[in-house]
Amino acid sequence: MFFSFLIGLLAGFAEPFAAPYVKRAVEDVFDLSIPVEKSEFDMLTLLLLLAAGGGIAALLSVAMLGPLLIGAFLGLFGKRLYAAATEVHIRPGPRDDA
Repeated sequence: MFFSFLIGLLAGFAEPFAAPYVKRAVEDVFDLSIPVEKSEFDMLTLLLLLAAGGGIAALLSVAMLGPLLIGAFLGLFGKRLYAAATEVHIRPGPRDDA
């Protein structure tokens, strides 16, 4: 279970780094006559990484879908969630000169 979580975490974390390579490979292989958004390439990259991670987990007989997906979510959005949780909000107090 924990190994599936780690594989998902690595897949989510590696998505921004692998996306340019997947985009280049798809554009080289297929003649794209329709516009494809960056978010669609990001989703394709994450799906390919999760499929590879699920295959590795299945070969090692530790495949569990829940931990894999939770790990991918935390790997993909972990930096944003951490920044939002630790962000310091400074709000100005009432003014005395008014």
